[in-house]
Amino acid sequence: MVPIPGSHPLDALPRPVVPDLHADVPELHRGLLDAAGRGDSLDAYLYAAGIMQVCEDRLTGTSWLLSRAAVHLDGTGAGTVLRHALNGTVTASGLTFATRRLAAWLSVVCRLTNALADEVTARLPDGDTDRGGCGERAAALLERLGAEVPRPIAALLDGCVLRPPSCFRSFDQHPRDIAELVTRFVRRYPDRNRALLVIGVRTSGTYLAPLAGSLLRAEGYTGVQVRTTRPAGPSLRADAAELRSAARDDTLALLIDDPPITGGSLVRVARGLLRAGFPPERVLLLTAAFGDRSLPALEHGFPQVVLPPQEWHIRDRMRARELRRTLAALLPDQEVLAVSADEPSLPSRWSHLEVPLTARLRSGTGDTDVQLVAQGAGTGYFGRHALAVADALDGLVPPIQGFHDGVLLRERRAGEPDLLPGLAPTRRIPADDVVRYVVQRRSRLPLPTDRGPLLTGRQPVWEIAARVFAGRCGRLAAPLRALLIDPLLRDLLHTSSASLVDGEMTCGRWWPGRGGWTKADFDEGHFSHLDLAAYDAAFDLAGAAQSQPEHADRMLADYERLTGSRVPAARWCVYGATHGWNAERLAHSGAAAEPGEAEARRARSRALQEYLAGLYLDTLGETGDMDWTARSPGQWCALDVDGVLESDLAGAPASSPAGMLALRGLRGHGYRVLLATGRSVPELRDRCRAYGLRGGVAEYGAVVYDAGRDRCVPLVTGPDRSALMRVLSELPSVSVDPQYRFCVRASRGWGAGRVALDSRTVRELADSPHAAGFVAVQGETQTDFVPVGVDKATGFAALLDLLGAPAGVRPVLAVGDSATDIPLLRWAHAGLAPGNAAPEVRAAGVTVMRRPYQAGLADAVARLLGHAPGHCAMCRVPALSPADAALTALLAVPEAGRAGMPVRLARLARARAAVTGPGSEPAAGRPSAAPGRRAAGQGRPGRSR
Repeated sequence: MVPIPGSHPLDALPRPVVPDLHADVPELHRGLLDAAGRGDSLDAYLYAAGIMQVCEDRLTGTSWLLSRAAVHLDGTGAGTVLRHALNGTVTASGLTFATRRLAAWLSVVCRLTNALADEVTARLPDGDTDRGGCGERAAALLERLGAEVPRPIAALLDGCVLRPPSCFRSFDQHPRDIAELVTRFVRRYPDRNRALLVIGVRTSGTYLAPLAGSLLRAEGYTGVQVRTTRPAGPSLRADAAELRSAARDDTLALLIDDPPITGGSLVRVARGLLRAGFPPERVLLLTAAFGDRSLPALEHGFPQVVLPPQEWHIRDRMRARELRRTLAALLPDQEVLAVSADEPSLPSRWSHLEVPLTARLRSGTGDTDVQLVAQGAGTGYFGRHALAVADALDGLVPPIQGFHDGVLLRERRAGEPDLLPGLAPTRRIPADDVVRYVVQRRSRLPLPTDRGPLLTGRQPVWEIAARVFAGRCGRLAAPLRALLIDPLLRDLLHTSSASLVDGEMTCGRWWPGRGGWTKADFDEGHFSHLDLAAYDAAFDLAGAAQSQPEHADRMLADYERLTGSRVPAARWCVYGATHGWNAERLAHSGAAAEPGEAEARRARSRALQEYLAGLYLDTLGETGDMDWTARSPGQWCALDVDGVLESDLAGAPASSPAGMLALRGLRGHGYRVLLATGRSVPELRDRCRAYGLRGGVAEYGAVVYDAGRDRCVPLVTGPDRSALMRVLSELPSVSVDPQYRFCVRASRGWGAGRVALDSRTVRELADSPHAAGFVAVQGETQTDFVPVGVDKATGFAALLDLLGAPAGVRPVLAVGDSATDIPLLRWAHAGLAPGNAAPEVRAAGVTVMRRPYQAGLADAVARLLGHAPGHCAMCRVPALSPADAALTALLAVPEAGRAGMPVRLARLARARAAVTGPGSEPAAGRPSAAPGRRAAGQGRPGRSR
């Protein structure tokens, strides 16, 4: 940390080992005792509430598969059955001696948490929530709690870690916000004799509910009870009986949680209260509201007490008067003469509040104007965590001046714009500076262990990756995740070199410093409400590489050289796909302006394309049997992309082992492969570069692409798309793909939920003048409007002419699956279709393979080669590492449709069994995890890197 000259920041800390906020109970217990010893009642409260959260989650089986399934199916018949089964299981587990002992110890923690909540709320009028020591009641309970966690309890809680609360870690909420909510409640419900049941929805509710209960008791309410629960979580029989009794006694239930986005968590808890006998009018929601999102409309019309975004305490803390007080506390040796600051914006779900300010300070050397940025960082030790991180990353992040009551002050460079979002994104930062930051962060912020595997149900990177890749398995995804996919991804992504990752590298914010670029958002991505927890620095590197794909290989090579370790190819692929999923999620929600949804899907697909190409295609150059730049005089082949070479992977296309074997077989035997697709030119370019192809037809034949010269040639000049695009963009929840230049692609939803427009909308558009000159082509995930007269056969003939093929040459093989492929299939010497072909293709007399998708493509190629692809010396695939064999087996599950799934699931199970431990991290200089993966940094002809 670099303080202002002559200053002594109140919360400046010596260089520590930065703690892991996913703390276990012994670590939280030590933090509690340390905070109490310092007289810091707020931190002591936060640690005690954290212990309570971990213990309650353990007692109610929050991480159990049965519990997660019950939450997922809440509101359905199956969910009701699972909930009853879960309630019985939790009740039975509570009868054991170990759990009874934990429950008894937890009761002391709960009383201590309430006592500390009283200490915190009592000091709110003084404006100092973190000083003043602990009272006698809290001290007595601390003594009962003991100096250490009892060993049997610690053993029972082994593997259970804290979920940092979004309210006090990510959302800039403050205990004063709870006080304001209670004040508003008192005005509406003044009867102090009314029994109140305050229910905190965990995780944040564990921290909010005791504060609300304390404040209500201070207001004179005599019958206040406090409890917490998980949405649709289990309940003990005693708890259920208590709720039914409260419902009969006219008790008012107050639900408190983070500001709602969809309101789903609150509604699930409210449903449980309705089942217990509470009428809707006696289920009250206490919540704050974000400034960038209106409160959702909830079923049953539950009454609400809402703290509007204009009234959040953080906005007061960011105004000039309060910032002047903060500076005075942080700089006791200087006089704060004046502070000017912009009016703070409204609180947002997506980032901490930030305000640029100018302070005029007077010291013994004279008056000085200091340019600073004030930003929310979190409450108590959750906010001070940023100080420890900044101290460890000195020189890599902007100098930090101090932290006080939820506000972090950092230096603002000369010339830094007042409009803070103007900081440069990762894509504009020199690759060397990005790699330097990732490597140095890995070195300076080591952690003793990777706790990612302990975060089941909290959407760490491995869990999101499992969700994405399980999309290949259709209806079997849920059971297969528990049995095969989750364990596989946990092992593939587990690291033996754990560190505190950044988590916001794809769209990070940077500013030039004295020794290079520094990162402004250095402590927001990890332990975030946006999930995606990881402990592997390579995850950060993969996010940065997604922003700079042209430098990805060099960045990876530099990272491996500087760290002395290799990143296994399977892990690099999974990280890239997960970053793409997250980028699409953020773009769809409006949290990030770039990359857009279409670009994020493209990045996700590119991660799979490059991974599979490294395994199946890159080694072709070693055979010497062909010039793989496709300049040899081999015969031409035309392949469709969607449904043929690739199929859907949770909303983004990806190929499979069978598809890659087919492509390897064609190229290995000297055939020159071109693509004929409805996709855009940027998407076609990615595939040509990844698969080493000479070019293709894009947008159904509206444009052709020569990869050798990176040249596009349009084949149409109209019709005008502007009116149609405008109308589509105005439709609710419809997005238009900006990558298209001649066709128009529209869809609804995002990720695995992305679908084509409904038939009624398509008919209405087709009958309107806006779509004149276009014909609608319906797909599973999109609706395309294609210029009339465009077809792939005409486009392919133009492409052959562009590539210098002799006049009259036709492709020896064409494989497609849709009506738009029929002209090309008829024109080729052999036009074949996989088993998933559209009815129009069958009706046109095209030969259809028995097997669908990529397996059908492999069968079509086998007809041409005379043997199955990969079954001769010219096209045989080198042996794969266990990790690559397992990941490719997962990608292969749907490639032959339902009929072929049992065999492929058996292969997946065998491959999973071969991955016996955490993903390997071989030292630099050892063979790569993927034998076919080119040396990082090496490009190849025709493939721009």
